[in-house]
Amino acid sequence: MTTSVILVLISFVVLAVAWTMRKQRGFHIAGMSMVMLFDVCFPIYLYLTHDWWKRLIEHGELFSFLIWSHLICIIILYALYVLQVLAGRALLTNASADEYERARDEHQKQFLGIVLVRLLVFSTGALLIVPAGTG
Repeated sequence: MTTSVILVLISFVVLAVAWTMRKQRGFHIAGMSMVMLFDVCFPIYLYLTHDWWKRLIEHGELFSFLIWSHLICIIILYALYVLQVLAGRALLTNASADEYERARDEHQKQFLGIVLVRLLVFSTGALLIVPAGTG
């Protein structure tokens, strides 16, 4: 589980760097795309490296409030990513100044939502970690 925590922390560093370099569009888009791709692939990595059948089915954690809260946060994060990509694409089009400002404001507000929900996703995920030797 240590590797998972380190990967998540690295993804937050990439997120912060890509955000601070938002004036360099190419780097910003690549960095944020990497973070989004990580967030989509991370559950697959966890599935392949952990015995979820035993934990969720045999131990009956499938109906845990924390599991469902975590899942709902992930779905919200993915929905925000779709909206963020749409707003980002609107920024790249040749739009009028008013449309550009509206898209930029929307993009910035969605980023704050993404950071908040992403923190919730990984916080609830951290609460689901079973200490070594107990699982």
